[in-house]
Amino acid sequence: MTVVADASPLSQMLNKAFAKFDRDGNNKLTGDELNNFDQILRPGVALDDNGRPTVDMKQKLDHNGDGAVDLDEMNSTGILMPANMCDTDFSSLLGYLRAKADDPAALHAAAILGMNDNKEA
Repeated sequence: MTVVADASPLSQMLNKAFAKFDRDGNNKLTGDELNNFDQILRPGVALDDNGRPTVDMKQKLDHNGDGAVDLDEMNSTGILMPANMCDTDFSSLLGYLRAKADDPAALHAAAILGMNDNKEA
């Protein structure tokens, strides 16, 4: 994975997160990888009156409809995120996910983000 040095903080954070969520190293997010990655995009998605996201980011990211999201698809999708969540050490995003203690998917995503970069956990 290549991260451009002058990329925006959001792009840097998303590229680094993508690498952590791509547990099998095939440069695509599929299945559970994609479901878990979807959790980190939630701060940038508006919610309806019932608290459900108004946009299906998994569908929005999957441009070619193959059920997977690669790095190019992710980087070419307009992803919004509060500026204070774009730190590349994930501290703000981890705090957000861990605060959702009643949401197992958010806690699982936090565990993945908190793993060492060697992916051995």
